[in-house]
Amino acid sequence: MCCRTAVERAFSEMKASGAPDRHALEAALIIHRFHHPEIPFDEALTEVSRWTVGRLVH
Repeated sequence: MCCRTAVERAFSEMKASGAPDRHALEAALIIHRFHHPEIPFDEALTEVSRWTVGRLVH
């Protein structure tokens, strides 16, 4: 996906600033949803989780 770099960057920069995983994931998810509003929330969360924290979020 074209937004993967932006998603990963948002996550890593949030983590570098000391943000918890949850907040960094939320920021990355917002960017993904901005670029792909047609993708259902659960699918977007799964994809962003794989790209960032490398695991599924329950």
